[in-house]
Amino acid sequence: MRSKQDLAQRGQVLLLLVVALSLLAACQGQPFRVTREPVTIRLVAADSCGAAAQAIADAYRQEHPWVTVEVTVFNSAIAERMLRAGETDLAILSVVQHVAGEEPLWTLPITHDGVAVIVHPTSPVDDGNVAYLQEIFRGRIQEWEGVVLAVVSREEGSSTRAWFEQMVMGHHRVTHNAIVMPSGADVVEYVSRTPGAIGYVSTFQVGAAATAGKVRLLPVEGVLPTPRTIYDGSYPLTRPIYLATRREPDGEERTLSQWLLGPKAQSIFQEYANFDLAAHSTTDNSN
Repeated sequence: MRSKQDLAQRGQVLLLLVVALSLLAACQGQPFRVTREPVTIRLVAADSCGAAAQAIADAYRQEHPWVTVEVTVFNSAIAERMLRAGETDLAILSVVQHVAGEEPLWTLPITHDGVAVIVHPTSPVDDGNVAYLQEIFRGRIQEWEGVVLAVVSREEGSSTRAWFEQMVMGHHRVTHNAIVMPSGADVVEYVSRTPGAIGYVSTFQVGAAATAGKVRLLPVEGVLPTPRTIYDGSYPLTRPIYLATRREPDGEERTLSQWLLGPKAQSIFQEYANFDLAAHSTTDNSN
């Protein structure tokens, strides 16, 4: 016959076994969570893409809470210099320079935007023919139907200026009498309050002002810069937007670069390029 001490010991072992099995069952019912190490990615964006880049950084943080994307905004030339100097991890650029003696940057086209030509809502200018635009921005046409024109341009180093000069001005320079602005937002603001003003700006920066009727967009060669005409290339002043790094990204930077091609990021880009066409010229041959 077993002693009372043996029975007590066996009872304690059995009790411990039951408790252990209960804890194991409870643990199996709980999801296994991994705590990720926080990561910071430095991203510099060209002025034309600044607001969209910040919106993308915020949206990415919601889906990847361990990743902080720090966004700074400069004109494209400064942004590219920062990237080449190692002062940032990634850059969103609308122009990528080929620098002699330096390794080419790794680039990935992530979206497109357009360079929109804008005027004050009361402006009599309604013809966005490239030949007329060139004459206006050269200063050779200074008046339109009795209204004195004020040419508004961007500063040196702006990729929007570089693209406009390449596509519209050719080998000619914008008039030295042009009012030079340090950002696209400043161009929009000046044109919105100056009846004779005509300028150019990224479609990423003009949506709210265009929808509110503060500025009017001119069709270029009969086509307005809508998401559709920019996507299919029928708008003449369409350009690609690139993600750039010094080398092919890996780790979290690679994950972010792939995410930029996905539906969430693309919807943000389209949101910033969108506007209500009701306030604009109906001379649009894109339909």
